Amino acid sequence: MPRPFKKTAPTTFRDKLESQLSDLADQTDELRKVVVARAPEVRDQLVEQAGELRQQVVERAPGVRDQIVAAIPDKDQLLDLRDDLFERLPENVQEKLPERSKPKKTRLRKVAALGVLTGAGAAAFAILKRRGQPDHAYTPPTSTPPPAAPTTPPPPSSSTAPTAADLTGDGTDGTAGKS
Repeated sequence: MPRPFKKTAPTTFRDKLESQLSDLADQTDELRKVVVARAPEVRDQLVEQAGELRQQVVERAPGVRDQIVAAIPDKDQLLDLRDDLFERLPENVQEKLPERSKPKKTRLRKVAALGVLTGAGAAAFAILKRRGQPDHAYTPPTSTPPPAAPTTPPPPSSSTAPTAADLTGDGTDGTAGKS
């Protein structure tokens, strides 16, 4: 008759798993005891390494900060991206967004300011270009008046000088210019 409480060799799969689990629990308990025994040494090593790591971070921080700042777009670029994204949204979605996330109505002012600056730059360029050239190099456009119709009859083709009768009219009645 078998003894009821006597441990026998594991014969089933479950018995084998329980045996392995028991062995793993024993190993874990031994590792915990080792970690507790070595904890003060590890703590001291971490404190030493923390000082060195802190110094490395302080030395590398400006370079990393500059890289991060260079990667971040500036405020104007972000606002332009936001405006473009807002314009792509359907109208019913635009209406549901809070007012603080909607773009301000400054696009017209930006376009006007850009136009004024461009015009001023073009005018300054034209003035500077004209200054560098001699005065005769620039000739303003002139309109030529149409030829005027002659109002006086041409002088007689004779080689003699005109007489008083010729100048006053026909010379018969003494009135000038009446016919």
